[in-house]
Amino acid sequence: DLHPALVLAAQVDFASGDDQAVIDRLLPVSDSLPGYTASQLLLGRSAERLGDIPLAYSAFRAVATRNPLALKRTGELHPRALEIVSNRLQEALRQGEVVRAEEQLSRLREWAPSETMTLEGIRAVAVARGDLRAELAATQELSSRRPEDPGLLERRAELELSVGDPGKGLQLVQELAARHPGDAQWAERLDSAKFRWRLTQLPRSVQEVAAKLELTKADFALLLYWLVPDVRNSRPTAGRIASDVLDHPYREEIVRVANLGLLEIDPTLHRFFPSAPVRRSVALRTLTRMVSRFDKKVSCPGETCEAAAQCRLVLPEEECRPSEALSGSDGVELIRRSLKLLGGA
Repeated sequence: DLHPALVLAAQVDFASGDDQAVIDRLLPVSDSLPGYTASQLLLGRSAERLGDIPLAYSAFRAVATRNPLALKRTGELHPRALEIVSNRLQEALRQGEVVRAEEQLSRLREWAPSETMTLEGIRAVAVARGDLRAELAATQELSSRRPEDPGLLERRAELELSVGDPGKGLQLVQELAARHPGDAQWAERLDSAKFRWRLTQLPRSVQEVAAKLELTKADFALLLYWLVPDVRNSRPTAGRIASDVLDHPYREEIVRVANLGLLEIDPTLHRFFPSAPVRRSVALRTLTRMVSRFDKKVSCPGETCEAAAQCRLVLPEEECRPSEALSGSDGVELIRRSLKLLGGA
């Protein structure tokens, strides 16, 4: 177990051309003594001869401040090592192996924390994780480096409106819409951005719910109450009480929405289940019901995905995705489209 003896034995393996034996013998030494120059130089060279550039780079990098040769090889291998690790990260994501992708990302963060390739890796993993805030942070930095990249700017605008600075998001959408005068899709995006910005004038609790990745029934009731004037100002048609919302912070909003018949209370158990997740099917059913209730002239027959599509709550280029959870951003957009049908957005 004497480290110098292991290095000496590895030197014999190296002289014999058995690079895999060198690596097998020296990896434990490298883990125990990362600053052991003789071990890391030999490990790096054998890894290089076998074509394992990331391992070679890692070994040389560990002693680069102590040895001129290690410093030279670190600089020479740096671009290729980053490229290989980045490719491994992307391949892991393509295969749905997010944990393996994060392992590769940790290398990029250690080796090149400020390089564009690392930021792209951070962004890709954030997308796979559904971490909108991490995606926004990476997208902000990338868009500052590539300000003319329209895809980055569009995505940054969406993320700013969802989980960042809605004012900045609106500004970006205005700039992008100005590049596409007369484009109906961009006009729609601009309307959506303006609506999202108006949320900043509402109570903080509403803004926090609108930024959530997954809404509960209580959250959706809160959004309906604060975003739809007809809900807030209409007189309920029923007087049902749900025992599980009496102490809920959104009790007033839940009771109003439920007693307008927009979200159900279990008639047997007399419970609303405020913490239950809202699926898109429930949201679309609620909104088609709401549109039909508040405007008899709008043709929104039934409470199915087809009805939602006919009412343009779901756009032609979109899918209904009824079983998906509803995010705050999606919930706000669906409510905006409902208000537009009612002439209020």
